[in-house]
Amino acid sequence: MRTLYDAASPGQRAPRLLVLLPPAKARLEDLIEQGFVAAVRARRLALDIVLADIGYQQVMAQTVAPDLHDQVILPAKAQGYADIWLAGISLGGFNALHYAAQHAAHLAGIKLIAPYPGTADVLNELSATGIDAWARDPAASRTDERGWWHWLWREGNPGQRTLPVWLGLARNDRFIHGQELLASLIPPTRVHRVDGDHSWPVWRALWEDWLRDAPWEQSP
Repeated sequence: MRTLYDAASPGQRAPRLLVLLPPAKARLEDLIEQGFVAAVRARRLALDIVLADIGYQQVMAQTVAPDLHDQVILPAKAQGYADIWLAGISLGGFNALHYAAQHAAHLAGIKLIAPYPGTADVLNELSATGIDAWARDPAASRTDERGWWHWLWREGNPGQRTLPVWLGLARNDRFIHGQELLASLIPPTRVHRVDGDHSWPVWRALWEDWLRDAPWEQSP
């Protein structure tokens, strides 16, 4: 897997690592050119950054979680990072949820920016009975994204949360229906909505709002 690394202070390890996953059909360089790394550096945050090229290839091969775990997260922990944050944009948010559902214990928190909420058949399945009834049905499938939907449902129940999740949405996003289903499972104080569509300028605004709030300084 291709990665790009940016240190807060050259030659030193910051106390926290932020792993950012790109949207579909985007290069890692697009994240740099669109100002995501610069936004962190402008605030002089003590965060080292890894951009990780997780995309359709891993989704189709069903290797998102193991590839990210073996090639990014475990090596980071071996380097001494104990406070690892995972963020993803669009398909990157979808992939971040795949990872968190299987390896939440290795993360300090996740940020979802306009996440792709999954395929229409899964969303229709969730909507038909409601998420609560679906999640409580022992016959409901836990394959593909259904696995992280079930995990996120469990996280939304008091006393069950193991990992803080933040969600940023745009009101005119083409995936807003599924994103609002996601929002129903996340504490309202961690859901941020802005005007706009599914595009880089909106994603950058949601990113900067999250950085401004310094979530790593908040209690779980």
